[in-house]
Amino acid sequence: MRIGFIGAGSMVGAIARGAVAAGMDGSSFLFSDARGVSAPALAAEVGGTVASSNDTLAWQADLIVLGVKPQVQSAVIAEIRSTVKQRGQEVAVLSIAAGRSLESMSRDFGATVPLMRAMPNVNAQVGASVTALCPNDVVSDAQCEAARSVLETVGSVVDIEEKDFPIFTALAGCSPAWFFQMIDAFGRAGVKYGLKKAQSVEIAAAAMLGSAQLMLKAAAEGANPSTLIDQVTSPGGSTIAGLLAGEEAGLSTAIVRAVDAAVGHDHRLG
Repeated sequence: MRIGFIGAGSMVGAIARGAVAAGMDGSSFLFSDARGVSAPALAAEVGGTVASSNDTLAWQADLIVLGVKPQVQSAVIAEIRSTVKQRGQEVAVLSIAAGRSLESMSRDFGATVPLMRAMPNVNAQVGASVTALCPNDVVSDAQCEAARSVLETVGSVVDIEEKDFPIFTALAGCSPAWFFQMIDAFGRAGVKYGLKKAQSVEIAAAAMLGSAQLMLKAAAEGANPSTLIDQVTSPGGSTIAGLLAGEEAGLSTAIVRAVDAAVGHDHRLG
């Protein structure tokens, strides 16, 4: 299968590198980008080929990954629309642009073509993304599995209904920035008590990573976050003191409000 990437930004780069690292043949990858700079560099890195144009790529690829920004996606679709419609079921299109629904992309194509929508997150750069995947009704099982195979090289893939993309975007797409903010706050707290910022950040990040891994393991065994919280807290201890102080300051409410804001913003984009 030939995979064509239109756009060669950080997310496309993470996916292409992850796919090659997982054993996919980079020589089957095609790349194009608006400026003709990032695509050649990425193609050289993974052993792929640079397409002479987006339309040429659309003729040659079996799976087209639209890795361009949402605001320019319609213009890119216009360049490949005729070719994709002519090829019919031979080619599928996978969009990784936030806020672009399957319906809006179908309108841009002017026809029902095999379309999938995916939402990786920034952690794809370290092979730890959690990615949502949703196909339209004309995508074949083989095409969907091909897209899944590519996306799984940079993390896990979750099948969701398109109506759930706004909440998924908040929980998985936006949350890394909030986690980074929390780690930075822990870092400042460490500085307050005499540690260097870099050391404090490293400690907090490692603790967050370990906690996430433990949570996933426990969840697979039927546990929930409250179960683990109870394991860490002891009567009259520092952990429960910190938890209660955090709740008094509105920690849980702030997190839910952050999710509310992100979901509301995504709905406005749609």
